[in-house]
Amino acid sequence: MRVFLAVMREGSTLAASRHLGINQTTVARRIDVLEHTLGVTLFDRTTRGAEPTERATNLLPFAKTLEQAALAFEAQAEIERGRASGPIRITAFEDEMFGNIGAVVAEFVEKHPGVSFEFVFSERTLDLMKGDADVALRITSAISDDRLIAQKVGQTQWTYYASRAYAANHTLPAEFCEDMEDHRVHLLNHFQSKRRNIVRCATAADMVMAIQTGQGIAPFPVTFGDANANLVRCFDPPSDSDLPVWLITSPAAYKRPEIRRFTAFAAPRIARNLKNLG
Repeated sequence: MRVFLAVMREGSTLAASRHLGINQTTVARRIDVLEHTLGVTLFDRTTRGAEPTERATNLLPFAKTLEQAALAFEAQAEIERGRASGPIRITAFEDEMFGNIGAVVAEFVEKHPGVSFEFVFSERTLDLMKGDADVALRITSAISDDRLIAQKVGQTQWTYYASRAYAANHTLPAEFCEDMEDHRVHLLNHFQSKRRNIVRCATAADMVMAIQTGQGIAPFPVTFGDANANLVRCFDPPSDSDLPVWLITSPAAYKRPEIRRFTAFAAPRIARNLKNLG
């Protein structure tokens, strides 16, 4: 079931093998054995990958149920063994900006009181492969390290915002431009820019406070900016401002049953929250 679900989710035996950390030939062989055992064809092999058949699609919900049962079994077995498991360390840019991860964690802890969490809300990209964190919620056009286990959970756009008081006293820019006219632009320290009249901020919280108190304009994801009653858009998101949101973990962290269970639990809820915010 684990291999079947990986091929269904990843779209090919090669991608599934990378996701699972096993040989592609082993993945293909296990799918062949499963098809022989069930007496049905689950995938049509094409140059584009493994196309699921109608039978595979019909069986998918049952495979997911088995996966959840297996993860629950593993999690309970971990508790029964009495092994002290460290907290799940989550890194994200800002809680409210990306799917309200705090509320998702609270819901998960209510169902699994034996699991604890630590949060690292940081503008700096922590290295999951080095163990700086276990799970990350990131907004980026692509995942640069193909060793990471990444699931796209949503999409957002960026545009510039100002406070309502600032907008009432200034003519806001009508579109994105290099200098943003004469407006003071607040940006995070790591954000590269050649613009003039920039104010650097150490954290996103600092940037939000500066804009809400009428000290200029700044870029925010629309999932955050539109939901903030104190902010108004300067202009609609530019055409190239679409960016995916990813839930990511490392292969080492994914070996822990509580992390596998959490990521399976969190992904659809973060996706729902992002959709509602968008």
